[in-house]
Amino acid sequence: MAEFDASLSDAGAKRTAVAAQMPSELLALYDKIRASSGVGAAMLRRGQCQGCHLSLNTVDLNAIKATPPDEVVRCEECRRILVRTAESGL
Repeated sequence: MAEFDASLSDAGAKRTAVAAQMPSELLALYDKIRASSGVGAAMLRRGQCQGCHLSLNTVDLNAIKATPPDEVVRCEECRRILVRTAESGL
């Protein structure tokens, strides 16, 4: 149990450190989504939202591809923030 508590404490400290580096508007959006659905962001992997597992259509993928990397994009189905990586398929 002590190991679990230490791990949980460490995770909380890491989240606090990362959150401090995020723009306040983005953090507020993330927290709002997280409060309503349990998960605020999901990876976009091979054209599919890993939050709701919806495969995005070509039009949506092209729109995301054209969006600047520092702009927040959201899944049209579950409204989670989509995290774009090399695995996104864009």
